[in-house]
Amino acid sequence: MRRLALLFLLAFFWLPLQAAQLAVVLGGEEGAYREFLGTLKGAVGGSDWQVSWEGSSEKFQQAPPAGVDLIVAVGSQAARVALARADGPPVIATLLTRSAYEMARAGSPARRSGVTALYLDQPLQRQIAFIQRLLPDNRRVMTVVSDKLVDQLPQLRRLGNAAKLSVDTAVLNTGDSLVPVLERVLAHEGVYLALPDSVLYSRDNIRPFLLTTYRYQRPVVAFSAAFVQAGALAALHTTPAQLALEVAQWITRQRPGALVLPPAQGPSRFSVVINAQVARSFKLTLPGEDEILSSLSAAAGEKP
Repeated sequence: MRRLALLFLLAFFWLPLQAAQLAVVLGGEEGAYREFLGTLKGAVGGSDWQVSWEGSSEKFQQAPPAGVDLIVAVGSQAARVALARADGPPVIATLLTRSAYEMARAGSPARRSGVTALYLDQPLQRQIAFIQRLLPDNRRVMTVVSDKLVDQLPQLRRLGNAAKLSVDTAVLNTGDSLVPVLERVLAHEGVYLALPDSVLYSRDNIRPFLLTTYRYQRPVVAFSAAFVQAGALAALHTTPAQLALEVAQWITRQRPGALVLPPAQGPSRFSVVINAQVARSFKLTLPGEDEILSSLSAAAGEKP
């Protein structure tokens, strides 16, 4: 009998523990979403978590997965759909801007807890440090924001002043045309900092925006590699794969059944991209991307 009990006990401990179930809701089919999903699945592999469900926001709406412990909502549409379930599992929203996340939360007032985000927006302090390393002789930063981001302007001014930079700002109100407002802040020499704002940098606005900044000979520091390809000088940005690695780190630190989600925040991992052709057109000699990246990472103890 004692031997039988021992064998039963050993068999119990040898049984594989069932991994916690993770659902990934994708807000689109583009490469960025697939890059995120593939990286996340690889990063949580071998942990106490596994991706047991993946699909579009439409599929999630039609038939929400049962028995999942955590939802990762990738993109703003996915976040809106996931947060619409007031009694659903905890949600990590990502691959979206801070303003998009806040709008998704505002649209789901019944969902008061069990929600966080890792958004695309780079911390303003990191942006200021990036500008200083990219263009150390620059003494002025300028930006235009919509009412979605107006609350960030006081912090931007404080950080700029602490770095001995003048900060010129303007707000694009509803009904305003972008170019006249933009021209007001471009009147003095400096660097234009484009913050992630879907109102300003829509498909309709991006061409007149870049043409105006180029006409005034003001280099633009942006928030995405696509923006740099379109004509911005440089960008500090986080890739979908980098976001996925950080989300995976959040998840694998959690004990299934005892989730303690971190507060919503910007990413710790980031990349640097520079448009060499634009730099030549402005007659600028810039440090290399790797040099800037290493400098920023070492200064803040962050992960490129």
